[in-house]
Amino acid sequence: MSRRLTLIIALLALSGLANGQVVFTSLEDVWKYADAHNITIRTVKYELDKSGYATKQSYSAMLPQVNATGSYVDNLALQTTLLPGDFVGKPGTYVPLQFGQQFVYSGGINAQMYVLNLQNWYSARMAKQTEEMNKDSLANTRKNVYQQLATQYYSYLLMQEAARLADETARIADSVYQTTNNKYKEGTNNESNVDVTKLNLERAQQTQITARYQMLTARNNLKALLGFSVNDSLQINATLQSNLDVETNSAFAEDPLIRLASWKTKISLTQYRQSNSAFVPTINVLYNYATQRFDKTFEPFSGATGVAGWFPSQYWSLQASFPLFTSGSRYFQSKRNKLNYQESMEQYEYAQKQSAINDENLRLNYQKAKAVLGKTQDVMNLSLDNYKHISYRYDAGIAPLEDRLNAFRDYIDYQNQYLNSLSDMLVQLYQVKLRQQSF
Repeated sequence: MSRRLTLIIALLALSGLANGQVVFTSLEDVWKYADAHNITIRTVKYELDKSGYATKQSYSAMLPQVNATGSYVDNLALQTTLLPGDFVGKPGTYVPLQFGQQFVYSGGINAQMYVLNLQNWYSARMAKQTEEMNKDSLANTRKNVYQQLATQYYSYLLMQEAARLADETARIADSVYQTTNNKYKEGTNNESNVDVTKLNLERAQQTQITARYQMLTARNNLKALLGFSVNDSLQINATLQSNLDVETNSAFAEDPLIRLASWKTKISLTQYRQSNSAFVPTINVLYNYATQRFDKTFEPFSGATGVAGWFPSQYWSLQASFPLFTSGSRYFQSKRNKLNYQESMEQYEYAQKQSAINDENLRLNYQKAKAVLGKTQDVMNLSLDNYKHISYRYDAGIAPLEDRLNAFRDYIDYQNQYLNSLSDMLVQLYQVKLRQQSF
């Protein structure tokens, strides 16, 4: 019974670990996860939602404005008015009289709507354009976050490759050191050669340590970008061999920066037209209905005393406002907005041309980096083969130790060149992948 209980607990523990671990097999998996969990993307999504409400708010300003009013007045002391006594049969005197009732009830409805107000119309249009621009701002934010993720993702794979080569180099360096040290003990080698081989071993082990810690750092940086905590488990099940090729002949998607420049141009044009609309008169319709009732006692709506009836009044009006003189401020504002529009239009056209050139250079740089990487990898492999041949000759007593050490040093140099070429190629690779994304 206890063995079964122990097995169940172990299975539950493993299940918990499995559920808490996130595994990525490609860069696209990382990007997809970031869309829902990266804090920067989530924040911009909130801003996009806010701009949607701002658009609705701007359009609602063009709807009729309706207000209902109601009031209650308690005249604690009515005002006294002196009237000539002739009105009441007392000539030559003044009679004090009080007019009105103690309690007054009133209510009414007021409605107003702009028939013509281009300022509000352009404000609503500008809010809608800003909302659309914020959608492309979200796309641009996603592109920037994707680039940060790709940098860390490929840094991890690059350091994984560096660690693999460092392991291989450390094994070779250890083998050379052991052989050289044994021959030194036999008296057939000098201490200087032992020191050189020991130095090569230490450098290879140093590279091992550096690569492994940089792998951990890149993974932690991915955790930070994806909203993980430091204790959450993140695993990358991918190799460089399955991540190096990408098609470059297909057309790239439109860069979000270009779309942002386009929206800035449209908003600048709307601002310019809005400033011109300040010279157009505004027209609005106003309707008002009001009613009152008076009473001597506080008995609302009973009609038992005082004046039982309500006294309604209503009117409607058509109002127009003509801007005749505003000290030239609106005129100069219109001139400024026109220049802003022309400037944004030129920047948009330039951005389009520059984006096309950048895309073409990106294709060229990727193809160059891939070709150079192939050559540096071939050179590194040939250098390793050369080292092995010289090692066989050394073991056979044909080649001196210096030749073997020189061949090993050349292999390390070509290995570093390969890693540098690989790093450059990976940068070009994820830039191409980014441009192929539809944000």
